[in-house]
Amino acid sequence: MVKCPYCGKTFTVKVPRERRKGMGAHYAHKIRKLSPLHREILKILYEHGAMPKRKIQGYLFEKGIRVSGNSLSGRLSELAGMGLIECEMEEVALWDRDRMMYRFRKTPVWYITMKGRRVLKREVEGGRS
Repeated sequence: MVKCPYCGKTFTVKVPRERRKGMGAHYAHKIRKLSPLHREILKILYEHGAMPKRKIQGYLFEKGIRVSGNSLSGRLSELAGMGLIECEMEEVALWDRDRMMYRFRKTPVWYITMKGRRVLKREVEGGRS
């Protein structure tokens, strides 16, 4: 509840939650079905282990899937929001003190979670029947 200092009226203000980088897309809980790109990302992380975004993009390219960096970031964020993958970031440094901008000193690395392994296994088994 917020009270206006001029008129004295009290009203409710909805404030968006602050999400830390790497927490995942806020709308991920609404995704009901994985896209083919979601599945390919999970397969790559399962087969090759933890890796940065650019390396995932390289493996996708080898499989004939061209995807922009922004699109890949979106899909990684969605998977993280669903709890299927996680991002590990080592250090955060203050980049610009005036604008309070931060950068990672070490490239964020993505890896598949146990939940992601279960979902991938279910997707693969479901695709064979």
